[in-house]
Amino acid sequence: MVDDNSHVGDEHRIDRRTTLKLASVVGLGAVFSGTALADTNSRDDLSVDPERSPPWESRDDLPDRWARNRWFVELDAPPTARGGNVHAHASERANLRAQARREEAQFTEQFDYTTLWNGLSVDADLATAITVSTFESVNAVYPVAIVDRPEPEDASPALDTALEMTGAATAQSELGYSGAGQRVAVVDTGIDYNHPDLGGSGNQNETYTAVAEHDRTLTDPDGEHHPRISHGWDYVGEGFDTGDPATSEPNPSPDPMDRQGHGTHVAGIVGADAAAEDGVSGVAPDTALGAYKIFDVGSSSADIIVAALEDAYEDGMDIINMSLGATLAWGQEYPTTAASNELAAQGVVVVNSAGNDGGLGTWSMSAPANGHDIISVASAENTHLEAQLFGVDHRTEPVPYLEMTGAERPPTEGESAPLALPSASELEGESGYFGCDSSDFDEFPEGHVALIERGHCSFAQKYLNAVEAGATGVVIYNNVSGLFSGTVQDAGVDGVWSAGISDTDGQSLATLLEDGTDVSLEFTSDAATVPNPNGGLLSDFSSYGQDVELEFGPSVTAPGGLITSTYPLALDGYAMLSGTSMSAPHVAGAVALLCESESGLDPVEVRDRLQNTAEPAPWSLAPDLGLDHSFRQGAGMIQIDEVIEANQRVSPGQIAVGDGSGTDATVTIRNDGDEELVYSIGHVGTIGTAGNTFAPSFYGAGSTLEAPETVAVPAGGAAEVDVRLTAPALGLPNHQYGGYIEFDPADETAATLRVPYAGYDGDYHDLPLFGYYESVDEFVEREPRVSAIVGEDEDGNPITEPVGEGHEFTVADGDYPIVEAFFGHFPREMRIYAVDQKRGHEYLVMEDRYLSRSESPDTYYEFPWMGLTQAGESDNTRPVPKGTYTLKVEVLHTLGEPENEDHWETWQSPEFELDTRRIGGQRPASTPAFASADE
Repeated sequence: MVDDNSHVGDEHRIDRRTTLKLASVVGLGAVFSGTALADTNSRDDLSVDPERSPPWESRDDLPDRWARNRWFVELDAPPTARGGNVHAHASERANLRAQARREEAQFTEQFDYTTLWNGLSVDADLATAITVSTFESVNAVYPVAIVDRPEPEDASPALDTALEMTGAATAQSELGYSGAGQRVAVVDTGIDYNHPDLGGSGNQNETYTAVAEHDRTLTDPDGEHHPRISHGWDYVGEGFDTGDPATSEPNPSPDPMDRQGHGTHVAGIVGADAAAEDGVSGVAPDTALGAYKIFDVGSSSADIIVAALEDAYEDGMDIINMSLGATLAWGQEYPTTAASNELAAQGVVVVNSAGNDGGLGTWSMSAPANGHDIISVASAENTHLEAQLFGVDHRTEPVPYLEMTGAERPPTEGESAPLALPSASELEGESGYFGCDSSDFDEFPEGHVALIERGHCSFAQKYLNAVEAGATGVVIYNNVSGLFSGTVQDAGVDGVWSAGISDTDGQSLATLLEDGTDVSLEFTSDAATVPNPNGGLLSDFSSYGQDVELEFGPSVTAPGGLITSTYPLALDGYAMLSGTSMSAPHVAGAVALLCESESGLDPVEVRDRLQNTAEPAPWSLAPDLGLDHSFRQGAGMIQIDEVIEANQRVSPGQIAVGDGSGTDATVTIRNDGDEELVYSIGHVGTIGTAGNTFAPSFYGAGSTLEAPETVAVPAGGAAEVDVRLTAPALGLPNHQYGGYIEFDPADETAATLRVPYAGYDGDYHDLPLFGYYESVDEFVEREPRVSAIVGEDEDGNPITEPVGEGHEFTVADGDYPIVEAFFGHFPREMRIYAVDQKRGHEYLVMEDRYLSRSESPDTYYEFPWMGLTQAGESDNTRPVPKGTYTLKVEVLHTLGEPENEDHWETWQSPEFELDTRRIGGQRPASTPAFASADE
């Protein structure tokens, strides 16, 4: 391995102070042969197969993850919340701007942060961002992540069943808690402050605005405060969408009115208080709310989120809910995560959705859900849901359905055209009426309603194929048990409605059609609350942990699938949404109830208490085979009434086993009751995953617990219990496992307490970065490559192609080498060296930290080099000499030690020619984008 500053000759030495510090840029990918892994005797015995389709079988392509040309610039001094000095902050900014002028590094400042995180967000091209990363006062430069706004589905009120699942109904009605005195910030699309269930008058024409940018108290034109929503601010303005260059410039406003719906929905789950019989009540109906609007019509960005977090802290919020996240971001240094951890350090409870990226496979939690001191929340399906009803010929029972977001709703009266099926097709070994190819509709009768099976392609693709064949409506039936909440995104066509129905109803209709029966649907305005067959099980979209740094996560589970809550009055007043977006506010409301019942709890104590009495759920893909992954459901479904009533607690509330053969731990049980309690100590393991990160194999529980059989805890006292957790030792690559230590009291009036744990079976450093496991027995190697820009796509993004040995780069007009790298896991650090083949010099030309793994087996990341390096020990850059070069890429394993050569992987490119005499031409203009492998 090359030393950090290994060069030939002092004139080329680079001081580590001034090396490139561009953190987490982006990237692109290829396929090669693999090596075999030896079997063990017990792995086959523990291998299990799901009964339902895992979420990655319907994985959709992700949208862009990074805001174009926007960057966080982290400065060296600590923020004021950690004792930072405002004078030091001012000096750093003056030095930054002065150096930028000297270097002709032009950027536009957007947000300035000093409270929870010290730095700026700026607009700049990629070359400028790289230059700024070398400045003396700059600690790191991070791309600003795009955060997508979830989409809704309209329905009627049915939040009450979700409250029953978590004990919130009991905490309100029997224990008398309502969240009074607690302030919950909702960082989202704003809140409809006129909604009666949220303290509004019901008059859509009323307006509440912040007094000023630095006094976000909400008042009406007469200066009267809002009854429930104490603070608010709109950070983005009407029409804002980070993903659209035409509307990506924020236009802040003092009016946080929600025109999209998601924030009002979240606020309703936290603290709605039904103003009428047909309204909804949330978890904590007497909380004060804060409306921090970071979304409007489209996506937002991480720099706006950090600004909202700082303001919520300054406004005195006790609890902050974020139903959002940056996909596959990791590391405690990324600004949203760092700010969230800082909030927790200052006593603010941060609740964040774990993410909706279950389709990406394991290790898919988002940031800042990966913050070590916050509460991250997985999603479970609601036990009941409110569905509209179709009448059907030849059936006595109606068919419940949910509208497909993005398409027209089915009518509420009359009769549909006859139903018809597309041609059956076989995809990935499965036969069905999938409708994924336009040819499936070659014989479809125009003017009919299409009945299509879910799976193998997007709802939008199925819908459009049917529309092009002349369908007047599209009914999609589930390929797993139960109803589902789906969307055709922006593919909706005027006059063509769409709805989703259950698997059993769909198969029943398909059978009638196969038998030659004419089937039409009767449109009705009827609705019914129907049981959800998957109620209480993990939602298929909920992300998989554990945290990439092998910290435990997610923390807990709450209802997030098919949850109905408040919605803007202009958009019908109520709506149904699914997502961890819906589970996080449920927990935020529960925290408000707990903190009302017991003051003075710090954020980690709050998390521990929620975990102690949570109830784990069966595996969502095959409930009879065991418990769902502890590294996906956390401690399980919260039971807030038991949390409040329990006089006993155990800490820590979670155990991160780490890698290797297991770990020793000490847990402490505290008994605040009046009598001694004796607990039996037990253990239950959970389903594990191994092999392919993107589509893992499943294995039964194999971990074990060594602990005393019982423990006696005196009244008003505590007892310590030493335990030993041992990994399954199956010899599987990429093997995650978990389980629960259970403390079952002899006194049946006391609650069973649990401590969840998760670990990695084997040496984590052995998990490769340049490749991935196709299965537990086959590794696919994917080395980096050097590419060149050969054109642009219709959006102006560069198109690249790999180059062979001897390729000539002019470093002018965009002709520069680009390293394209696939990462099977998360590199902690990457260094790219340019090696002058004639002179023997090595130039450290880029250093990057906390990189994401690839989103799929076909995703590569790209890292351009413009022929520049540092000029001696200064912060300036200069071209390297013209000549023959290779590029050497070194990546450090996720938890690797930089000084340990065994923790690095290295690749060196073929030789290429580099002519830097014309340097100064066109430079990279934007954050690099994702590209697919050329397979």
